[in-house]
Amino acid sequence: MKIDAEKIVAETIAAFEYSGAAEIYRNCKNLVSVEDYKSLHNGPLTPLNIKIDVDQFNEEIIKWNHVFEQWGKDHTHLPRFGAALVNRDGTLLKNDPTNGSLMAWNKDHATTPLLETDCCTPTALLDLPSLTGLNALKGYWCRSNILKWDTDAKFVPHIDTIVPSMWLRLWACMDPNLVVRFNNPVTGELESIDFEPGRIYIVDTSIVHDAYSTSDNVYQLFLSVMPEANDLLKTLCRQ
Repeated sequence: MKIDAEKIVAETIAAFEYSGAAEIYRNCKNLVSVEDYKSLHNGPLTPLNIKIDVDQFNEEIIKWNHVFEQWGKDHTHLPRFGAALVNRDGTLLKNDPTNGSLMAWNKDHATTPLLETDCCTPTALLDLPSLTGLNALKGYWCRSNILKWDTDAKFVPHIDTIVPSMWLRLWACMDPNLVVRFNNPVTGELESIDFEPGRIYIVDTSIVHDAYSTSDNVYQLFLSVMPEANDLLKTLCRQ
């Protein structure tokens, strides 16, 4: 799939400026530097030595299906759902703005933008026994979610991160029936990337990327950690 990556990045930065979050970013002293960011990302997906037991997770999450809600207010025709792992107060509540694009939320709340780093309190979902491997990053979490996608759910080509960055992104998918693609700057094409179900990855969301599901009940972990986790993540990278 051919894309105009420069246009997508420019449009994202413009929306970021309009949201009011850009001013917070410019005044932030605690950023992951360009050098540190590059050293952590060997490619679009950098595997960590943390692996979630997929079967155990799928069995446990059934009991929590009632807490999932439509992912954001845009594109509600798509079967995309979310539940908070880490939000503002640790409460699993309805209409949680963290269960959706914060970029979209901030467009409608330009004077009171909400950032990943405003959300640092784990919910009960982070205590799932299958997620105990994530305890290696305890104390570093910011806004994080579980995504549940059914057939044809997708994210269109976009970026999530501007470098230097206020946070670092981690990601995992529990099901092989997800296609995740990243821009190849040489060809201008989105190219699919192989991943191991249940494996936690550092994901480079400063690269234009998209994703889509080819089956129902596809769960992803959409995770963020504070810049202070930079050195710890280096030790957790899979050798």
